[in-house]
Amino acid sequence: MPKYQELEREASEVNGQIETLNVENIFDRDLIRELRESLEIESTPDSQDLGNLYREAGIVLPDLARRRVEEVERFHDIIIENRHSHLSREIKSAENRIADRDRRKSELDQRRGQLMGILESGGALEHYTRLREELARIEAEAETLRQRRSVVDHLDTMKTELDLERARLVQTLRDDVHEREQVAREIILAFEALSQSLYERAGSLTISATQNGPQFDVHISADRSKGITNMQIFCFDIMLAEICTRHCRWPGFLIHDSHLFDGVDERQVAKALQLGAQRATSGGFQYIVTMNSDSVPTEGFTDGFNIWDHVVEPRLTDATETGGLFGLRFN
Repeated sequence: MPKYQELEREASEVNGQIETLNVENIFDRDLIRELRESLEIESTPDSQDLGNLYREAGIVLPDLARRRVEEVERFHDIIIENRHSHLSREIKSAENRIADRDRRKSELDQRRGQLMGILESGGALEHYTRLREELARIEAEAETLRQRRSVVDHLDTMKTELDLERARLVQTLRDDVHEREQVAREIILAFEALSQSLYERAGSLTISATQNGPQFDVHISADRSKGITNMQIFCFDIMLAEICTRHCRWPGFLIHDSHLFDGVDERQVAKALQLGAQRATSGGFQYIVTMNSDSVPTEGFTDGFNIWDHVVEPRLTDATETGGLFGLRFN
């Protein structure tokens, strides 16, 4: 009997090794599938849409901007090539591990067959089978627990690394905001001047570094309403247009839809339209507002300013059957 017990223990160990190799193969096959899916979806971002947008708008893309787009495309091509090479190496490595395990399984399976033959000839097979089933169940539970522990440890490590990286990025952002203090001051003063042109008191703009990136807080001292919120957006957009024009970093035009003026007092709308026209002229950019003629203010403009002098062709109308946009009528 001691000899049979030794054979049973060896057979159990062999079976356990085979089960472990099977589980490891399953994980590597899942990994290969995920890596191949990643290879299929990796692609270089298409910058054609940007060029089409500029051409349709009738704007010639500056040589400097075009050069930067080409540099970005080359950079992304290199990144994609490196990514493909890395994924291919990972797939090959996983395939080699599976092949090595299959060879080891074949050797173990041969030894298991020898042990089973000896045990069966001695009448101990039934007892061994029950022990093997129980061992397999326990080892499966143990492997599941090990995998869960591994995942928890990995997540803890990732969280620590992410916290450190986030702290580093926040500090980098704070340093960047500090270095650009002069530009930030220019932005703040421009916003205050714009808001003061619309209301009796100047509004405020603050720029701060947070864990989620730079945060811009705007405030205009007036009743809290949708109209005031929209005027904050108006002042912020005009400010950006002026600053970007000075630094030559934008297309040269700003577009607002009439919804921006929903809930705003008619006199304030008039002030905003006149202010936008004046700042566009002095700043050297184009300010476009789409608005129905019956929504155009009739009061609130200063003497000498005629809003209708700023209306450009074509004028869209539904007064006649030929009116419409691109041959379409809107009812």
